[in-house]
Amino acid sequence: MARWVPLALVLLVPCAARAGTSGAIDWQRRVLKASGQGAPDLNAPSIAVARLAAERAAIAAAQRNALETLKEAALESGGTVGALLQNDNALRAKLQGKLRALRTVKTRYFSDGGISMDVEVPLDELPPEIAQALKPPAGAAAKASSTSETSPGTASSAAPDAGAK
Repeated sequence: MARWVPLALVLLVPCAARAGTSGAIDWQRRVLKASGQGAPDLNAPSIAVARLAAERAAIAAAQRNALETLKEAALESGGTVGALLQNDNALRAKLQGKLRALRTVKTRYFSDGGISMDVEVPLDELPPEIAQALKPPAGAAAKASSTSETSPGTASSAAPDAGAK
């Protein structure tokens, strides 16, 4: 029975990660942000091997969460990215390829060998059929223009995350 507990944890972690808000679009910086967690292999011969597997799992979870977040985004045409991808397998494959090139922003290592990662993908690096058709929420566009007038760069948006650990 105790042998099945680690397997159950490995299988349930991705479900738990999807249940919460594990992704968002930062319209001011025009980046897709997501997070993923990877559980360690408790039967691994060393913590290094367990951590490597956990890192791969965290990246895969972050890619899935980024895709799920993007699927919910609205398009200028009135639909969602998910509806656009539903019938276009070539576009879905192209998007998944772009999501593999995500940039790790923050990595948290846990004492048990688990890892949690925050990643970003610039919206402009997504396929043009999606990047150019995304429709920001009404409040985000006004907020972005007022922010860019008052503070050049992204220093103000990066400051709150810098102190959080």
